Amino acid sequence: MSQYLTRDELSELVGCQPRSLGCMKRWLERNKWPFEINIAGFPQVSRQYRDARMNGASPRTVARVADEEQEPDFAALET
Repeated sequence: MSQYLTRDELSELVGCQPRSLGCMKRWLERNKWPFEINIAGFPQVSRQYRDARMNGASPRTVARVADEEQEPDFAALET
């Protein structure tokens, strides 16, 4: 299973047609969901973020955890 929502999963979440990319992007922006646009123009939403947000985790906590997983701690290398 992919780490990103499929077109059908995202359209079900948003409540629009699977081909309505503009509708999806507007909904994600309006509801402050983080996403990235892939080369095909499709908004990529993290499955982990969706699960946490739908289970009641605060968006700030979810975003902070996602950021911590992606960036190494370079401070440990400083002398």
